[in-house]
Amino acid sequence: MKENLKNLYMNGLNGKNPSTNANGLLKAVNKGWITIEDAVEIIGSDNSLEVIRSAKIAEISTACNTVIVSGVDLEFNGEKVHFNLSIEDQSNIANLFRVVELGGTEFPYQADGGVCRIYSAMEIAQIYIAAQALITTQTTYHNALKAYVQSLNSVDDIANVQYGMVLPEPYLTEVTEKLSVAQAQMDAIVSRLSGN
Repeated sequence: MKENLKNLYMNGLNGKNPSTNANGLLKAVNKGWITIEDAVEIIGSDNSLEVIRSAKIAEISTACNTVIVSGVDLEFNGEKVHFNLSIEDQSNIANLFRVVELGGTEFPYQADGGVCRIYSAMEIAQIYIAAQALITTQTTYHNALKAYVQSLNSVDDIANVQYGMVLPEPYLTEVTEKLSVAQAQMDAIVSRLSGN
């Protein structure tokens, strides 16, 4: 397996991004096909740290995007409704919320795989807040995890970082503080829309 991956890596470097190829090697390490030492040997020890770091950052960015795009589930009148959060869907939900901000009391929208239905202003706010909460949580976590990866000076330590892991300090505290600010703002929106 190691020799096959080495050949793929070496042949893939012809005009291609080495961090992308290193990402494939990291996946092979995570699946147990090769060791981290094998990956370093394939990449070459002179630039392995930065290549592995770049590959790990690309990996966690992809994972963050996947979680966001997968969207959120909400329940309205006992019915579970799913909302994708692709860039287009994020824009549509933001525009939908803008209608509420401008005084709209209801508006039609189609959830993922559903039929178009009329959502009340409060339901639209719930959709918007759930979407923003997911986006903010994931991007804040991603940025902290990326900073953590950038602080590491060992290929093994970088390779062991996984999206979704509990952040070490001080990154965990920083994320918690930032998310509490975001939550306070979402609470203020709900309070304003509720007339309180």
